[in-house]
This record gives sequence, C-alpha cells and structure tokens, in this order.
Amino acid sequence: MAVTDSSTIPDSEDEQQLRDDTRSKRAREDDMDVAPLHRGGCYEVDSASGNTYEVDLLDETCTCPDHQNPETPTPCKHVQRVQLELDAGRIPRPDERLPELALSVHSLGDEPSAHFVGTLRTRIREREDRIATLEAETQALQFVCDVADAVGGDEEFELKQILSDE
Repeated sequence: MAVTDSSTIPDSEDEQQLRDDTRSKRAREDDMDVAPLHRGGCYEVDSASGNTYEVDLLDETCTCPDHQNPETPTPCKHVQRVQLELDAGRIPRPDERLPELALSVHSLGDEPSAHFVGTLRTRIREREDRIATLEAETQALQFVCDVADAVGGDEEFELKQILSDE
C-alpha cells in the first residue's frame, strides 16, 4: 500500500474552479475602494481588512500576499475588483480618461451618483493635501541643501546661526 502526501497532489479542476469562483465573488462583494494613482494603469485598492494594495492593471500585478504566491493561478480579488470597477465605468481607464459609460450612467440627480461624486471629491482633496504636504517638505529640504551648499563643503557651520541671518 502506497502512502502519498496530499499536499503534493495537484488540485482537481473542480477544486481549482471553486477557489476561482470564491475569489471572483469576493472581488465583487468585499468592501473595497479603488482609486487611480498618478501612473497610467496603476490603482490603489483599500481593502476591508484595512490594508492598501497597489494594482497594476496593465501587468495584472498586485502587492497583496495572495498575488505574490506563485501557486495562485488567477488574478487576486484586488486585480479583479479594479477590472470590475473599470468595466462599470466607475474609475478612469489606464489612459486616465473617464469611460464613456461613466459619463452617461451617472446623472447628477440620482442618489448613487451624488455619493460617487462626493467620494471622488473627497479623494481628490485628500490627494491634493498629500501633494501639498510633500511639496512643502521638498521645498524645506531644498532650502537646507541650498544653505549647506552656500556655506561650503568641508567647513563646519552652525545651522541655527545661518537660518537666523536669512
């Protein structure tokens, strides 16, 4: 009688199909927010678990652990969710243009589109605030670098004294 290790036996097609169906169902039903990043085809997915993952739709990659597993044969639920959102016209295409469907489906009078617009405005404001903060930090660092360059290479200097002279 031969004894086999069940962990080395490949899954049957039925078991694999069940896992794929479960992943697709979670992609449709789990609470996730999808937002485009500044690079074409890249999206940020905030999942119900509180984690945020980056999905590159063109390469069909995701930073989640499930996608990083080489034994996962189909795209993770995050990649699938981005595609679903794109197909439904709720997020911009990889070329950063809104799909025609999004413009025709959402009229300003219906409740879902008001929520959609409100959410979109909130996300835009949050990203603009992050950008403004990063730009201010960049300017401050550039100022420090400029001061250090003005003082000279090997000379020691008192930064507080230089800043007070400015």
